Amino acid sequence: MAIAGTNRARRTAGLIVASVLCGVIVLGVAKWPEIQFELGYAYEIGNFHGWSPGFTQDYRKAAHWLARAAKENHPRAQYKLGILHAQGWGVPRNGNRAVEWFTRSARNGYGPACYHLGWMYHKGDGVPRDDGRAIRLLEQAASQGMAAAHLALGRFYERGEGVSVDAVQALKWYALAVHFARSRPGLFDNAAFAERALAAFDALTARMDHSSAEQGRMLTPSKVVLVQVRPRHHFNSIS
Repeated sequence: MAIAGTNRARRTAGLIVASVLCGVIVLGVAKWPEIQFELGYAYEIGNFHGWSPGFTQDYRKAAHWLARAAKENHPRAQYKLGILHAQGWGVPRNGNRAVEWFTRSARNGYGPACYHLGWMYHKGDGVPRDDGRAIRLLEQAASQGMAAAHLALGRFYERGEGVSVDAVQALKWYALAVHFARSRPGLFDNAAFAERALAAFDALTARMDHSSAEQGRMLTPSKVVLVQVRPRHHFNSIS
């Protein structure tokens, strides 16, 4: 019943968005954060789930609607608004505002925001470099099944970037990246990381000595579903 209700809500949202995009006045419903997000996203990419008649890509309108949803604490809108500020699309380019919206989205647990902000802290890009915070953010994204985050964590452990070198830990993260890229290809664009994750897993396995490889043997992609991964800290608890 819950799934059916969600599908009905999405269909209703779709009809409302399509109406607004065509210039039809819809009483009050454009105040709903989910509708505001859908409008902003549609204007950002130039179509509404593949439907495009009646409007064109317009970053200024995208920023307007995404800002309205973001102020209502919509995590995806906060992340998208951060992207617009970072790129200067429809709004003045403003790195501080971008970080602010990425951070608010990450505090709401949105995986792509955690991933994006984690890389920023790792590189010191617009924020002070903080590898501990970067790891925690990437772990939070990884806990949601984001293959890109698993792959990044594997690289950190393999190369000793912000953590001690640990080949077995690296192999675990690479195996998880392979697993989620195969089992959830449509989640967070996981399919795009499938080949890269498998190549990293195979290359590390080939370089590991016999004893380390034996420790990691149970973490092959085919068995990795048994591994439970949870972030050590939620970003909201980080000062």
